[in-house]
Amino acid sequence: MMMKKIIFSFVAIVSILAYSCRKEDNPILPELQGGIPVPKIVADANSELVIDVTKDPATFAGKFNVGLLYPNDIPQKVDIVVIKNGDKSTVKTVKADVTTLPATVEITGAELISLFGSPIELGDFFDIAADVTLTNGQKLLAFPANGVQYAAGIAAIPGSAPVLRYSSICKFDADEYAGDFVVVEDEWEDYPVGSTITLTKVDETHLSFLYGADNAKPIVLTITPTNAVVVEKQVYGTYSWGAQYGNFSVETIGNIDDAVKPCHQTLSVLLKHTVSAGSFGEYRITLRKKN
Repeated sequence: MMMKKIIFSFVAIVSILAYSCRKEDNPILPELQGGIPVPKIVADANSELVIDVTKDPATFAGKFNVGLLYPNDIPQKVDIVVIKNGDKSTVKTVKADVTTLPATVEITGAELISLFGSPIELGDFFDIAADVTLTNGQKLLAFPANGVQYAAGIAAIPGSAPVLRYSSICKFDADEYAGDFVVVEDEWEDYPVGSTITLTKVDETHLSFLYGADNAKPIVLTITPTNAVVVEKQVYGTYSWGAQYGNFSVETIGNIDDAVKPCHQTLSVLLKHTVSAGSFGEYRITLRKKN
């Protein structure tokens, strides 16, 4: 527990130093303006969001909407394209010459298999984007072999969605995740490697577990349709060694590796541990179903 105290003290000092930097001392950054027709591609919430390999991948049926990040920046046309497993050397066309936006486009597993000439296997992923032809005839590639897509910084703009990814995964089943799991890693150090934690099914999309805190409350994990793990900020208990801090809370910070992997029966999530006085930092816990 001493390491947690040391880290907390360090984080608190850094926070104080960071707070002492006045916002007035920072230059005002110019806002990114429009001008480039940047596609915004979003999956239809009522369609399949992942390719489930526990059934025939060819039966996958996806639907997505293609609009514009800046609605007034209208291109001459867009061509909807796709690459497999990040390979920019093989770009396939899903739908060519789309001139009216927004538009709705459908794609099936059978079409993806035909386009790339190979079966869909666990771990495969397909990135869908759009080649943009400007009104002057210039073409901006969605997946250029060199350089960035459209313009630097596009992907970081709030609300931006220039690429849609369909991943082939084993679909989550909450019943399969109810029971005893072996601790593979617990950076928070409440549980030694090899010990056992029980996961409880809350409902079809939620699990919970207890950390080794005093007055422990269940930490509820939300499993999204893409198998990501999300934890909303919640109190999970107190510690005698940290009684001066009061309640301890956890939450996720959107790490890309926060996920369940049903084919391997594992769960991994990076949790930010906080108290009212500040943060202890982020610590990963990884579990594997007990045989």
